[in-house]
Order: sequence, then structure tokens, then C-alpha cells
Amino acid sequence: MRIKLIAIFSALFLSLSLTSTIAATKSPTPTPKASATQKAPVKKAPVKKAPVKKKKKVAKKLPSPSPKWPPVGFKTDPLGETKLYLKVPNAKELVGLLSAKSALASQVKSCTQFTCGAVLVAAEIGCRWWRVTADVVGATSPENRTTKTFGKITADVGRSAPQQVVTVLLVTTEPIGAGQIVSNINVDCNQGDPSGPLPNTDYQVSAN
Repeated sequence: MRIKLIAIFSALFLSLSLTSTIAATKSPTPTPKASATQKAPVKKAPVKKAPVKKKKKVAKKLPSPSPKWPPVGFKTDPLGETKLYLKVPNAKELVGLLSAKSALASQVKSCTQFTCGAVLVAAEIGCRWWRVTADVVGATSPENRTTKTFGKITADVGRSAPQQVVTVLLVTTEPIGAGQIVSNINVDCNQGDPSGPLPNTDYQVSAN
């Protein structure tokens, strides 16, 4: 019984020894390692920058400069007591003034046939209505160059604001080309009621 046990123990020991030897002699089977998968580089889409909005520069409106007073180039009474001012424009000034005043278009058309004059008037306190008077003068005849008064013109125009310059056109019935001119211009600034309709022009031919 004892031997049997030994035999069994020896066999068991031998079996264990052989198993260990076989296990030791066998080369270990390499465990397959998972190869790292190379991922394609991800291309980032370019970031679009929002367009920068440029602020529009707003031009500041500057106030119109006040006209000089008294107006440059105008005449008044020697003592300056009336505070009335007048100026007879030259041809270039008159063309510029009339081109900017459509209300005078019909009168300007008449000046292509008849003798005309013009005057610029202004008053410091303004006027309810104006009266402008003048003479139409010229040579008596082509042979006689003595100055003669052919007629008198009166033009009434409406209200003007303080320091406002008003253009008054003086249209006569004297045919253009005869050499007459409008001269001796006088102006009156009235604050009372007008004596007739406004505007109004009256031309009286001289008797002589």
C-alpha cells in the first residue's frame, strides 16, 4: 500500500515533470498585437472671416454763411440814415442773376425787343413794397447827339425780408437798338399799403 502510493506519487511527479519540461521546451506562441491603424490627416476647412463692414462717413452739413451786411458794392445815402442800398449790375452780373430767377423769365424775353434796365435793392429792416423810378434817355437823333429824355418808368414790386437783396427789372416800350439807356434810378422802401397791384410796371413817354 505504501509502495503504491509512492508509485502513484512518482508517476504523478514524473507526469508533472514531463509536462513542465514540454512546456519549457515549447517556444511561446507570440500573441498577435493589434497594429495601430494610421488615420488619414483630417484637413480643416478654412475659416471664412466675416467681411468687415466699413462705416460710411457722413458729411456734416455746414450752415450757409450769412451774407455780408451792408452788401458789398451797393450805394446808400451819404449819411447812411435811410439804411437803403442799391446797385446797378453790369451785364455779366445781370445774366447770372436772371438765370437764377425763373420768375423774371417773361420780362427777360421782352428785353430782346425793348430797352431795359435793372437794379438790386435791399433794406436793413425790410420793406412791405418797393417803388423804383428811372428815366429813359438817349441821343435826340443819329444826327443830333444831344441827350434827350424819352420817357419815365415806374416799377412796383412786393415785400422783401430784412437785408434781403431784390432784383427789379425795368422794361420799357422803347425799341432796342436806338441807343437809349435807363438812367437816374431812384428807389423807395414803403411800409404802408401799396397804391395798386403788385408787381406792376408803368412807362410814360415824354411829351417833348
